[in-house]
Amino acid sequence: MNSTLLAKLSALTRQIEANLEWGDRQSWTNKDFTTLSESIFQKTGKQISVTTLKRIWGRAQLVATPSQATLDILAEYAGHKDWRSFDKAFKIPEPKGKLQPRYALVGGVSFLALAVLVMLGISSFQSQERAPVHLEGSMLEPEAIQFEHEKIAVGYPNTVYFRYNVGDTPYDSIQIQQSWDKNRRITLDKPKGLASSTYYAAGYYSTKLLVNNQVLVEKDLYIPTQGWQAMIGGNVPQLIYPQKEQYRHGESIGLAPSILSEMNQHPGSSLWLSNLLPTPSINSAQLDLETEFRMTATEKSICQNIWIVVTGSKDVFRFQLSIPGCVGDLMFFLNMEMVSGRNKDLSAFGINSKEWTNFKLKVRDLQLIASINGEPVFAHELSDDIGKIGGVQYIFEGLGEVRMLEMKDKTQSINLLELPL
Repeated sequence: MNSTLLAKLSALTRQIEANLEWGDRQSWTNKDFTTLSESIFQKTGKQISVTTLKRIWGRAQLVATPSQATLDILAEYAGHKDWRSFDKAFKIPEPKGKLQPRYALVGGVSFLALAVLVMLGISSFQSQERAPVHLEGSMLEPEAIQFEHEKIAVGYPNTVYFRYNVGDTPYDSIQIQQSWDKNRRITLDKPKGLASSTYYAAGYYSTKLLVNNQVLVEKDLYIPTQGWQAMIGGNVPQLIYPQKEQYRHGESIGLAPSILSEMNQHPGSSLWLSNLLPTPSINSAQLDLETEFRMTATEKSICQNIWIVVTGSKDVFRFQLSIPGCVGDLMFFLNMEMVSGRNKDLSAFGINSKEWTNFKLKVRDLQLIASINGEPVFAHELSDDIGKIGGVQYIFEGLGEVRMLEMKDKTQSINLLELPL
């Protein structure tokens, strides 16, 4: 990366820091970068991964030139139309002599780490997008367009085959977007064919078929678990899938304490504990969900964050809990709308994480009510339902366990703790 670009990027990041008022960048934690990634998505509708942000802010080692998409998103977040507009506004002369690289950047991370980042609402791949061309309406007959996906297994990892056909549509580019993240795409060179992608984590993904950067077809992709499945992931070079003998399943479901030593080898990692049924069936528009959970070891976590991700066939409800002193940083995502503890009182979601917490969720006619330990503490009007509920994913900053998970609608009730591993 040349020194001029580095100087301009430094000015842009300083502008963002001034807007955030979070203090010295060197004091930022991994959670701050996660919050920044989510804030960028909320404001721009576009995503930059935590890993990429940390490298841009000089908190990682690799040096490379950021993609144009990344530059445009950062400029837009800072209040400019795009990177070109920022460039015109900030004329920074090229310094004399050699500028030592202070801010390290990279455009992507390993595909293994990508799956975990996507589930947290952050991206890793950067793509150079070609300028869209006008598509004649007569060329887009619905029967000529095909976009189907087929899961090969139950559980994760899971390979998904995409079969596509854009018919006679004129194109400069054809892409398959593998999730809601616009930067995670497969570029194709034929108007008809098959492509595959391996998903290393369970959950909900929104996939799209695009021609010249315009969406032709959008389909929800739901990756279930195989019973209860756990995964250790985060900002680590690889994912850890615990073996069945490392699980504890009796009155509660969790992992043996021995797994903590593996987590401690990878700072910033979290435990994912999930049960997503192969066939979602609970109606999210008439939902009653109750669960109880706690953390059993929190040596490496200050705020002791716990995320509850209620996973549907077309979207998720994501809640976050922490110790009382950290509630100002809590974030919920409901219909892709962010609710932040920085401008809303979420103090009721401050808990003693080592004690059992009872969490209830009730949805009626797009009115959502959440209760903590029997007390209604949060209400929200939804813009849509999230399809059929398959189950819940728990993310613990440490070791955690679950002793109740029941969900029901008007016609059925499912107790996921009674299901085998």
